[in-house]
Amino acid sequence: MKHGKIIITITFIVLFVTTIAITYYEYQTYSQLTNEFVSDVVDLIDENYPNIDTSEVIEIINSSDYENNSDILTSYGFTDSDLSILASLENQFHEQLLINIIIIVIFGAIIILGIYLYNLKNKRELNNLIKYLKELNRGNYNLQIDLNSEGILSILKNEIYTTTIMLREKAEKELVDKQNLKDSLTNISHQLKTPLTSISLLVDNLCDEDVPASLQKEFLSDIKTQIDSINYLIIVLLKLSRFDANVITFKEEKINVKNLCIDVLKHIDALRDVKNITIHINGSSNVTFTGDYKWEFEALSNILKNCLEYTSENKNIYVSFKETNMFTEITIQDEGKGMSKEEKRRMFERFYKGENSSNNNFGIGMSLAKEIINKDNGKIKVDSTPDIGSTFKIRYYK
Repeated sequence: MKHGKIIITITFIVLFVTTIAITYYEYQTYSQLTNEFVSDVVDLIDENYPNIDTSEVIEIINSSDYENNSDILTSYGFTDSDLSILASLENQFHEQLLINIIIIVIFGAIIILGIYLYNLKNKRELNNLIKYLKELNRGNYNLQIDLNSEGILSILKNEIYTTTIMLREKAEKELVDKQNLKDSLTNISHQLKTPLTSISLLVDNLCDEDVPASLQKEFLSDIKTQIDSINYLIIVLLKLSRFDANVITFKEEKINVKNLCIDVLKHIDALRDVKNITIHINGSSNVTFTGDYKWEFEALSNILKNCLEYTSENKNIYVSFKETNMFTEITIQDEGKGMSKEEKRRMFERFYKGENSSNNNFGIGMSLAKEIINKDNGKIKVDSTPDIGSTFKIRYYK
């Protein structure tokens, strides 16, 4: 509204100045024509009546009072035709001046009306935007906004629309996060319930005085195994929660793939030895990629542990790696039980346990591995054939 008042004020000033300028121009034109006509007549009087004083004639003409002084002008030699011309010049001046003023007034009225209608339109659009924003504040993000209009409010509309899309996506993400949190808590509760129930039963048995010492030792060993499983679950959950909170800062260091594989094999050697599985490594000692060594050690360990779990005794696992101009690729192939299409599709879901997984598998190791690889600008995919084996391909892009 304030902007509209300023425009109207400026319009009035411009019209006022224009009116004065046109009036001045018309008056100058009228004066020039009148003076030229009078000059010609006065010259004629001086020529015919050299002894007559023409100052009185000039004074009467300047006063424009031709009708009341027509006798005097006639006595000086003015004819009715001359007086008619003088009156006609004056009338033309007044008529032209009146026409100009009317045109200016009409033009000004049109401008003011246009400004008024423009401000009225903007006011309506602002009211619609205010109602739109009130609905947004109530959590209604499924509103439509007209983006085809032009003008000063179009930028505001675009920004509001962009904000609406962001709020809608955020709300949808929050719903998904809430559902994921609910599912995660349910899964965690289930994962903890099994070992805790087992520990409770084992402790009850230990309380029985008739339990032999050898059996007590076995019960204590089982309790330790269950506690280790719970401890592993908590550690991995804490790691995943740090990823979810996006509070982990990855180092960027040059990692030698062969050295990484050797360190991982040392870490899982006890698990490998239990099933007498041979792990073969093939690749150049110069193959490298950029990432965080500690976290990549975790990811590769989880993948190989998964392969060991699904591979039968006395079988083989093959680890190979290569480097190209675009990426570094690590391939891990086992001779295990393989997976169905459904298992492949859900392989990296949290808490998903395959059909042939053991009770100690919580279904979060592979999910954590994928999180780590993605964080280091990598991608992992799996190809598997039932009863033949699975192949994991990891690519770290440069």
